Amino acid sequence: MPELNTPTESIEITYLGHSSLLIEVRTPSGHGTRILLDPGNLTPPLEKLAPVDAVLITHSHPDHLDPAQIHRLTASGTVPVFGPADVEGELRGTDTHVTVVESGAFQISGVPVTATRTAHETLYPGVPLPENLSYMIAGRVFVPGDALALPTREVDVLLAPLAGPWMKLADGVDFVRAVAPRTVIPIHDAGLAPAHRALHRAVVSSFAPEGTALKVLDQGWSLSC
Repeated sequence: MPELNTPTESIEITYLGHSSLLIEVRTPSGHGTRILLDPGNLTPPLEKLAPVDAVLITHSHPDHLDPAQIHRLTASGTVPVFGPADVEGELRGTDTHVTVVESGAFQISGVPVTATRTAHETLYPGVPLPENLSYMIAGRVFVPGDALALPTREVDVLLAPLAGPWMKLADGVDFVRAVAPRTVIPIHDAGLAPAHRALHRAVVSSFAPEGTALKVLDQGWSLSC
């Protein structure tokens, strides 16, 4: 993989719960863009969240896309939503403008995003699965959704699924080791009991590759990078 370029922007990542995070990209000139990821039904209500420039959806499962969360966000006006084609149907009746994302590069308020169609991990043979997109945001933050497909370039910050009905803990450890980012933020763990969540975090941290740091964010905590 090619080496990362020296970043020209700062990024603040705030964990909101389960699979939902706020990514704020700020340029040296001071311009900031706020992108909300996957506001699902396992994330606490977001009515107190300050306005965002866009919502970015990996796939339409309810723990990643909850129309009630979108209703809360649109209380003060239309919110642009970017995601797979089936997101339009899920949000019919909400005050949103949905941009259907295909594989390739696009921008959100000047922030470069690269989308890749990646298969949602199998729940069980025969169980239908939605389209899943992974995203590279600002060339630095990799958002896989419910997929463990590897990115095509070096990753600065990986939002790594910690648990789910479609993965084992060993799968998550192998994913982190294969990507080998500078920073791992564990996500997608609302279904774990506290003791299991602590165990999963400890195991991922113990077996992370050299040069990779695990940064655990509790709800409302932020990381600047």
